[in-house]
Amino acid sequence: MSQTYLDQHNSFTKTNTPGGSGLKGTYNDCLIDSSGQCLWESGWQNNRVVERCHRLLAALMKREAGMSGILYWAVGEGLATWDRLMPSPNAGDTQLATEIARLALMPEQILYLDNENEISDEPTARLQISTTFTREALGGQGIRSLREFGLFGGDATETANSGWMIDYVIHPRIALSPGMTLTRNLHLTFGIGTGVGTETVGGFGSTLPVISIDGVGEQFSVLLNAAGVNTLNDLIEIDPLQTISSIPGVKLREFRAKARMVMGFRADLLPFASLSEQNISTLLKTEPETIASEIGLVGTVTSSHVIQMQETLAILQVALDDAALQEISLGRLLST
Repeated sequence: MSQTYLDQHNSFTKTNTPGGSGLKGTYNDCLIDSSGQCLWESGWQNNRVVERCHRLLAALMKREAGMSGILYWAVGEGLATWDRLMPSPNAGDTQLATEIARLALMPEQILYLDNENEISDEPTARLQISTTFTREALGGQGIRSLREFGLFGGDATETANSGWMIDYVIHPRIALSPGMTLTRNLHLTFGIGTGVGTETVGGFGSTLPVISIDGVGEQFSVLLNAAGVNTLNDLIEIDPLQTISSIPGVKLREFRAKARMVMGFRADLLPFASLSEQNISTLLKTEPETIASEIGLVGTVTSSHVIQMQETLAILQVALDDAALQEISLGRLLST
């Protein structure tokens, strides 16, 4: 690592470049019981459009043989550890963590939308994809836990993990019992100006559970979860004038401000990549001289550089509780 390289990366805070082209995705879930009643609705949530989607679009424009657009909607169990601290999908992801089923999508399940969210007979730059998952369609025994999903195209088949991933969502656990149906609608928007939102969507912090916010604790997290506010992304999207149970308005505004701090966190931490396995809590509590010595590049990464890094990470220390900081590794920040 040269001094020139470090100097080029010595300003840790980044901003997104406005404009540009890209895709943005949003989805809405509704869990329906055997009588047809909606037990729970997620509201419209953002998702991560992955890099392979862009490569697939290029292949379709070239008329690559054997390649198609959206073919399957896959769901997965993910990992049980996600129930405490959900990871954020990465742009480079190519498959689900633990895929358990996928449904083929028919052309009539993929529709054009106009700017008013109305179905259009003419091609537009927006698509609506809809499907339903029943407990019976997922196989296995008893209740099935769902924590992730993704659309697949290209050369995808009914075989798990096949094809080209288009988008990836990791969400709070949904327990699908016999007789229940999960209805999903997803919107994809293509075109100029969507790139800014896509950088933040699914990035670090958006899927962290609200209990990760410092001061929320078990008491307030139960109330927030009951109101459908499960993640930091949910928290910043609620109406700021909304009243949620007995949570004081001043507290709710505090929690929302901290959620925005986390989701807006941007930092260039590449000079410290060798510390990827260390958690944020440890890095904040370790003496700068010790960290500089551990990196082992005397004269390149100094104590002053470490202090600057720690002050940048202190944004997360202000917003998150220590339990969350202990579970978030530097490598996770680097991956986003």
